[in-house]
Amino acid sequence: MDAENLQAAPMSNGEAEVSGAWQSLDEIRRHHDAHWIDDVIAESRIKTVFQPIVSVQDGTAHVQGYEFLSRALETDGTLIPPYKMFEAARLRDRLFALDRVCRMSAVRNAAVVQEKLVFVNFIPTAIYSPEHCLQTTLAEARATGVDPRNFVFEVVETDKVDSVEHLENILLYYRKHGFRYALDDVGQGYSTLEMVERLKPDFVKLDMHYVQGVAQDVAKQKAALDLLHTARAVGSRPLAEGIETVEDWRWLVEAGYELFQGYLFGRPEHEPQEVSLAL
Repeated sequence: MDAENLQAAPMSNGEAEVSGAWQSLDEIRRHHDAHWIDDVIAESRIKTVFQPIVSVQDGTAHVQGYEFLSRALETDGTLIPPYKMFEAARLRDRLFALDRVCRMSAVRNAAVVQEKLVFVNFIPTAIYSPEHCLQTTLAEARATGVDPRNFVFEVVETDKVDSVEHLENILLYYRKHGFRYALDDVGQGYSTLEMVERLKPDFVKLDMHYVQGVAQDVAKQKAALDLLHTARAVGSRPLAEGIETVEDWRWLVEAGYELFQGYLFGRPEHEPQEVSLAL
């Protein structure tokens, strides 16, 4: 709703009553200033970029898949930072619509990486009913011809999930249709080892806070090993994200981590890139 169309009664304390709820004038202005995200969603102005996920074979990094990340586009084609587009979507109450547009864009691009893993982010709080909200996503995934097991739907923003049962229903829906799923940022917020044990994801990502500097930090080493042991116990593949140095990578490889992601191997790029890096 644009500011000029708000039916609001100005108050002496700088607030207004909008749709039965009190909002400050600053909140109203921020809501109006974020209206550009409505056009991004309506026009599907979303660009998918690709960040490699690697394993180690014979001491060398080999690409196993890519995380498909979304960037909104200005009308002139320049990229909008992801935090900005999701902040605007929350202000406009368009999070579900933006999440869907990003998810669909990623899925439609899956065939460009051929037989490799396709990690696609989704926000669980934006999905109120998997049967209703995910039908089109799954249909598009099948239409690509990519093996469903190569799709890995990655839970982001776990800390905002009010109902773990609801999240379980979403993940079981994915798995029932042959897809796999990952839990992101494990070790931070509500993405705990207990969540890993309960949700039994196919992949678990160690949060970068525990990755960066792990080669020298005993506390981070303990956290990394705790997740590794939990992942193995529930049959999940452990993935360390945010790797920027060879030293941290080497420590994680020797500890037993299987998959790796971070600027050391490549930043998000407009086209999937190969990786040539020796341990």
